[in-house]
Amino acid sequence: MCNYKLITCIRVLKPWHNIPIIDNQEKLVSIPKNLNFISPHPYYKLGAPYRNKNNIWNLRKSVLDRLLKANDFLRSNYKNYFFLIYDSWRPLEVQEYMFNYACDNECKKNGITYSKENINSYPEIIKRVEKFWAFPSSNVTTPPPHSTGAAIDITLIDKSGNFIDMGCEVDQMDDKASPDYYQKGTNQKEKDCHIRRKILQKTMNKFGFAQHPNEWWHFSYGDQLWAWKNNKKNAIYGKI
Repeated sequence: MCNYKLITCIRVLKPWHNIPIIDNQEKLVSIPKNLNFISPHPYYKLGAPYRNKNNIWNLRKSVLDRLLKANDFLRSNYKNYFFLIYDSWRPLEVQEYMFNYACDNECKKNGITYSKENINSYPEIIKRVEKFWAFPSSNVTTPPPHSTGAAIDITLIDKSGNFIDMGCEVDQMDDKASPDYYQKGTNQKEKDCHIRRKILQKTMNKFGFAQHPNEWWHFSYGDQLWAWKNNKKNAIYGKI
């Protein structure tokens, strides 16, 4: 496991971390199998330590209810598009595994050998990673969004199950991940990517989800980020 005391001194606090959490104690529930999931789960495939490999796809109940309504709306209004769920609830140990995985990859790009025991040695790497991967905090006041059961990573596919081009891959760590990166697209491909991102965004927003400012694929309801974007006094979901 990571040494949290070691990492805490260099982590990057987000503006939503000041939002208090009053957890309503709503339970996690399984996402029904009639929705589309990426398979195998990309993080499980990488070796992430899920507690139950047969029960990976979960969300808080009210978050799932909103997702199902968003799915119905998408199917009714955009016949050629279907949701593909890329990730949902992450146990904290999975968040930690993927955070370190991302740090290791960024270090390799810079010719550095990564060691989580010496994580204080890479402040610029950590800053870059935390733009996309929440720090695996054990502090109950600053939980990673996915570890609350409130967040979901989602993209679009066609009726044949083929990925729709959204302009970059889910989890791609560069400027293209920004929701409005293609807003001023100069060619048809870029303009199409912007239109598709807006379809996803508007569909999720319609049912109360807030979009991560750095990731076109990340949406949440009830966590600190959601509360911050919607000027709520508190979040309703903490770490679970």
